[in-house]
Amino acid sequence: MDNNYTVCRGDSGLNIRELKALYKSVFNNEDVGELADVFFHHLPDLKPDNWLIARENNSNAMAAACVLVPWTWEMEGVTLKVGEQGLVGTLEKHRKKGLMAGLNKAFRQILLDDGYHLGAIQGIPGFYHNFGYYYSVPMENHIDAPLHIIPDELSDSPWAFTLASLEDIPFLMEEDSKYRNYFSISVNRDAPVWEYLLSKSRNTEYGSEFFIMAHAQSGKKFYFRAPGKGFGNGLIISETSVDISPEAFLALLVFCKKLALSRKKPHIRLNLHNDSPAGRMALAMGAKNSRPYAWQINIPDKIAFLRQIGPVLEKRLAQSNCKGFSGVFRLEMFAENVDLIWIGGVLEDVRPGDVEDCPLTFCLTQDLFPALALGHRTWRELQHTRPDIFPASQYVRPNAFLAQDQSALMTDALFPGTTSWVYEKY
Repeated sequence: MDNNYTVCRGDSGLNIRELKALYKSVFNNEDVGELADVFFHHLPDLKPDNWLIARENNSNAMAAACVLVPWTWEMEGVTLKVGEQGLVGTLEKHRKKGLMAGLNKAFRQILLDDGYHLGAIQGIPGFYHNFGYYYSVPMENHIDAPLHIIPDELSDSPWAFTLASLEDIPFLMEEDSKYRNYFSISVNRDAPVWEYLLSKSRNTEYGSEFFIMAHAQSGKKFYFRAPGKGFGNGLIISETSVDISPEAFLALLVFCKKLALSRKKPHIRLNLHNDSPAGRMALAMGAKNSRPYAWQINIPDKIAFLRQIGPVLEKRLAQSNCKGFSGVFRLEMFAENVDLIWIGGVLEDVRPGDVEDCPLTFCLTQDLFPALALGHRTWRELQHTRPDIFPASQYVRPNAFLAQDQSALMTDALFPGTTSWVYEKY
């Protein structure tokens, strides 16, 4: 970073007007500035020192900024502390001075100091890999349902639709619990987050309508989320009850078709996982399939992360042909390696690998670790385009018999491909 600049953390005296002015100039509109204002004053768990500011030394003028947005994700019941790098912006006259490198260095240090398991960003493609972020958890899908495949009406429909209110938070949290049980990686939203979503968030560019649909006879209820803005020109549905029935889903689409027509939207876009129940139902009806974008993920401390997900790894091992394994399984990442110490199927320790050879060694480059560890791709899928992920005996131990090398089986067991989806918390 240019020596004419200094990166510092915000405090309670942070001038939010100055911050809003920076974002208004960077993004050429007021929406991001207003979002920053709402985040600063209302987003749960976001503290003033979560803001990172780059200032020009001579003038003390604000040149760039970002914020660490705290999330709680889950991986198959295990809590993950996640810090999202959000609202990233640099004033045009201060660009190409290395300010993003300075902000990212400070951001990574916060992740390490405060015990975050993952850093995440929803940023533009082809840039953040420079700072150690790699596509690892799917997001932003486009399952486009043309209006002509949806009926105009359902005769004698028993479903009634109302906007969710604060009184519906207990129900919405129950729905979130079902959603987390369905996906490998998900978000855990507590009552304050839901209160924010149903109130302060409504006035930001992430503002959404949350609808409750109730069956007149049975009283069965489902919910769905319709953001006011987003990518594409369709009416967006970004959340639904994970256990929604086909009958209820059709009623949802009929209701949303009317919304789309009234708002001059040419189609309905389901921003849902292709393999979610609602996603599969929409595709079966003739909606257009898509390939989702992905969260870009940084794992600041691989050993701490692997220790945290130890219960997940133990459960997977117990369900595999390697159950009850005792020994050392090594992930060799060339610049560093990590040893997982197993005794009778229990992960006793995770530690840096020593200099001695390990019989069970699986090799991969560091940039592939997030995609493998988070189940975004299996190692065999990654190997199609990246042959530098492999069981050690495949390439670096030519005198060993590949058939005797069980590291591929261990990797299959511990790091399978999974289905993950993270709903927004703001």
